[in-house]
Amino acid sequence: MKKRILWSVGSVVLTTITALTFMPPSHANNAGFPVVDKRVQQSAAAPARYFVKYQAGKEQQVRELLRSYEIEIVDALVKQQVLVVTGEKQQIEQLSHSELIDYTEPEPTRMLYAQ
Repeated sequence: MKKRILWSVGSVVLTTITALTFMPPSHANNAGFPVVDKRVQQSAAAPARYFVKYQAGKEQQVRELLRSYEIEIVDALVKQQVLVVTGEKQQIEQLSHSELIDYTEPEPTRMLYAQ
């Protein structure tokens, strides 16, 4: 019985050592192998996106106002009463003076912690 236990423990240890010895190295945290992330360049080339927070019940009027300024609506966060739009900075600044709009802000750029 003791021989069988020693034999099985020895084989497990030997298998583990062999596996760790011949495993390929991990480059996940190696500075010599940086993360290739092209999203930063793509987002820099894309038109600026802004959050437009509007007052309750005024969504249709705000959409018409955006059309009049030729600002494109990219997404809508209906529960938060926010539209995500693309456009020129001057257009967005003019838009923020409307009484239908609570505020406008640039969409935040999110990055990985590792960068």
